[in-house]
Amino acid sequence: MAVAFVALFVAGAGGATAASSLVDGGDIKNNSITAKDIKDRSLLGKDFKRGQLPAGKRGPQGAQGVAGPAGRAGRDGFGALSYRFRSVTIPDQGTGGFLSVQCPAGQYPTGGDANVVDENDNFHPQLLLGQFFDVGGDDRPNSWTAIVEDNDTGVAIDLYVEVICANASPAPDPAVGAKSKALRKGYDSLR
Repeated sequence: MAVAFVALFVAGAGGATAASSLVDGGDIKNNSITAKDIKDRSLLGKDFKRGQLPAGKRGPQGAQGVAGPAGRAGRDGFGALSYRFRSVTIPDQGTGGFLSVQCPAGQYPTGGDANVVDENDNFHPQLLLGQFFDVGGDDRPNSWTAIVEDNDTGVAIDLYVEVICANASPAPDPAVGAKSKALRKGYDSLR
């Protein structure tokens, strides 16, 4: 039995001696190990820097996620455009003035046009002094307005004004309001 104990002690001591002589990273010269020195399929993904390994095939699509909460109700976006127009007849030697066309409730003007036509279907653009967005007291555009000067053509004329309206909701714009008011004041000062 004593012989077996001695043999066991010597075998154990020999293993400890062998373990203390293992090679570690400090014993290896940089760039001295090559691919042929590494056993195939012995390295793991964690042994490589990010981006060194090519991506694998794309996996199958995952299950559909849980539906999110419903959004709040909104307007009909920009919606369909609507067109409104008005006309007024100014007799020969009649006094000019303003003609405005407003959008229906909930819509705002996005543009417009105006023309002056006589009873013989001739255009008289020289009588059209200006056309512009007109504003309300809150400086938001609310109509398209045209200004026509006094009629001295020798025939009656018709002023046609059209506004294009949409579900747009413009912010108040003091610059538009000031321009609109200045155009009206400028025309009034010509009188």
